[in-house]
Amino acid sequence: MTLAPIQRIRFFRKTLLIILTLFATTASAHNKVVVIPMSGNDLKPLKNVVTVAKANGDYSDPVAALNSITNASAVNPYLIVIAPGVYTVTSALVMKPWVDIAGSGQDVTFIKGAVSSNSRDATSAVVSGMNAAELSDLTVENTGGSTYSIAIFNSYTSPRLMRVTVTAAGGASNYGIYNYLSSSPTMTQVTAAAGGGINNYAIYNASFSSPMMTQVTATASGGGSNYGVFNLNHSSPRIMMVTADANGGTGNNYGVYNWDTTAAPFIENSFLKGTTAGIFIGSDGTRIVNTRIDGGVSDFGGTQCLGAYDQDLNIVNC
Repeated sequence: MTLAPIQRIRFFRKTLLIILTLFATTASAHNKVVVIPMSGNDLKPLKNVVTVAKANGDYSDPVAALNSITNASAVNPYLIVIAPGVYTVTSALVMKPWVDIAGSGQDVTFIKGAVSSNSRDATSAVVSGMNAAELSDLTVENTGGSTYSIAIFNSYTSPRLMRVTVTAAGGASNYGIYNYLSSSPTMTQVTAAAGGGINNYAIYNASFSSPMMTQVTATASGGGSNYGVFNLNHSSPRIMMVTADANGGTGNNYGVYNWDTTAAPFIENSFLKGTTAGIFIGSDGTRIVNTRIDGGVSDFGGTQCLGAYDQDLNIVNC
């Protein structure tokens, strides 16, 4: 069987991770450190694989590594591998099409910054997404400092986010993941958190942005008003096996908030929790199936629920 270029890169990455895991297990058992060179035959560098590390990598700065790639395409894809460490950015790391970025794990690879401005765009973000690109196995953190603080910003883009943790704080308004203008990323095993500001949104979907969310935890807390998942203006995400939690704010605290009648998510096998309400419904097109809702429902749209229940296993009608 012949694999396409992008499939070969993914196959290599998965194989590399398995090898690293096996060696790491052996090293732990014998209290050793094992270094595996990113190279092919005769110790030559692997083509289209760029390494970032605190030492001995191709680059020590992920932004510089990304900027070094100028010829990526569907038939010439790249992979950036980021070793364990904390990497600080002063402006957004802007992803590129056909360039995947993989860290070494959410607990060991961190891209951090205090990137903030008076605009809800990439000037307030640590990472800016891109089509035909994947971000995986790392943590993105924005500590803000001005009006807006965004961990990952997507505009007209739909990257793949896998095994990623994001946090946003330090702004008057904080956004873990901000999807805007037809941005519908695929989000799998993502943990998003925002807190401490006047308004905090773990995941914000606006203007025809309808991501596919699977095994996602979205938590907004503290400060003023909090929203686990916020949807407006024709944004209707598919929400599966998601925990959306809003708590600790002095204002509104909604697990899921649908701003208007055009926001109609499909929610199944999830957990919605908010001290104001588990969900605010603004559309009769919203569907909730086999989902736990703590905090009640603010139902303004005649939504249909099937198998919704609360923490005491009481049926939730909506």
